[in-house]
Amino acid sequence: MGLVNRVTGNREWLDKAMELAQVIARRPPLAARLAKEAILTAEETGLTAGVEAERRLFGVAMATEDRVEAMQAFLEKRRPDFHGR
Repeated sequence: MGLVNRVTGNREWLDKAMELAQVIARRPPLAARLAKEAILTAEETGLTAGVEAERRLFGVAMATEDRVEAMQAFLEKRRPDFHGR
């Protein structure tokens, strides 16, 4: 199964891919790592196991210092300062 979120010309695909990579790299590092793990697990397992893995990883993400920082930053109307913990 493939997933397409943008179609580009032959000459601009690498630039667009690099732009997307930069967006992902600016995300909280732990959240990006957990999202990647969820995607890789979903590719290798059935629906039930994939959903269970996603649920487990969501629990991990909700127990992090970064989640607390995100909520505090939101309430204080400022940009969060994530540390990957």
